Amino acid sequence: MVQPPKQVDASKPLELTLLVSQDDEDEHTYQVPGTIMVSASADMIAPMQIPLAREASNNSNDSSAGQTSLTLKKGEFRKIRYRGMLPERLRGMVRIEPIGIDASPALVMVIRPAPGQPPLAPVPALADAAPMPGADNPAGAPAALDLLNSTRLSFNEPIYFVAGNSGDNASAKFQLSFKFRLFMPEDPRSRGLLDNLYFGYTQFSLWDLSAPSAPFRDTNYRPSLFYYLPDTGLGNGFVSRVALATGLEHESNGRDGVESRSVNTYFIQPTFSFGNLNDYHLTVSPKAYASLGPTSDNPDLGDYRGHVDLKLAYGKPDGWKFATTLRKGQRGNHGSADTQISYPLSRLIPGTAGFLVASYFYGYGESLLTYNQKEHPQFRIGYALWR
Repeated sequence: MVQPPKQVDASKPLELTLLVSQDDEDEHTYQVPGTIMVSASADMIAPMQIPLAREASNNSNDSSAGQTSLTLKKGEFRKIRYRGMLPERLRGMVRIEPIGIDASPALVMVIRPAPGQPPLAPVPALADAAPMPGADNPAGAPAALDLLNSTRLSFNEPIYFVAGNSGDNASAKFQLSFKFRLFMPEDPRSRGLLDNLYFGYTQFSLWDLSAPSAPFRDTNYRPSLFYYLPDTGLGNGFVSRVALATGLEHESNGRDGVESRSVNTYFIQPTFSFGNLNDYHLTVSPKAYASLGPTSDNPDLGDYRGHVDLKLAYGKPDGWKFATTLRKGQRGNHGSADTQISYPLSRLIPGTAGFLVASYFYGYGESLLTYNQKEHPQFRIGYALWR
């Protein structure tokens, strides 16, 4: 099967091309079916079978209604095209796999342009194609449409487990974080509010390994509802890409009484990338937030956390990465620095995934419970599934 274009206009029939060639025998006759079945599935949508009908060729004896014979001599080949409509419920990244044919599956981005929008531009020939991003421009970034390949359920903030012993205080911390795109539009390029609305969930835990029963010191739960654009289109020769997230977030430790901590915030978080995103590059991501409603559990939270997290990162997708999150309280020297250095585990042990990570925390409030307490500096090492 010839690989179809990466992006297909679903308002038009899907076209798949089979390449039949004869390389071994002097002559061979093939039976070409009038219809083939393909299995098509999208993210979180079960596979469905779709019939594709053969296009009639210039040969008057060929009909797309039924099976026909095709005789090829050694060194000859023939392209046979099949067409059919994709169901409307198939959206986003779709996997196409022929049934009963020894051919590799294909991944295509299904796009249905809205009324009034121009159709997808035809795929250029290889000689006319634009140069690879970043080939001549050190600030070049991958094409924005590459970001459409992400699945509806995806990683959000770093996912890791690290442990260490600092100052006779053995402890571990771990975090889980995911986001889910609530609605997949007909055109994944849409920048509409509902089309880019995400539900996020992050859970962070501190584990006391020194105590006899090794209890959890604190667990913080952080659900959120936010608008997210991985690429706003504001990049230029200096800034490779600008992403934007903004929405509502709740954070609490699920306790009651004097140990209860909770806060509701509105946040806005742009992310600026500098340099070639396929190589070592810098990312700057300030997250500004304001409290919503009463904060009776922790009325002075802003004195220790402030209202802006500054996230800085420098690294390469398949290499080292240095990342730190800085906080500065509104009063005094209150604040914190949470720093990680990571390296792909697969580069050390082939066949593995994830990252080796070393982390260092210094300052106030590693968890919500101790937001107003200065922690002993903590150095830990461990594993990260996402960074």
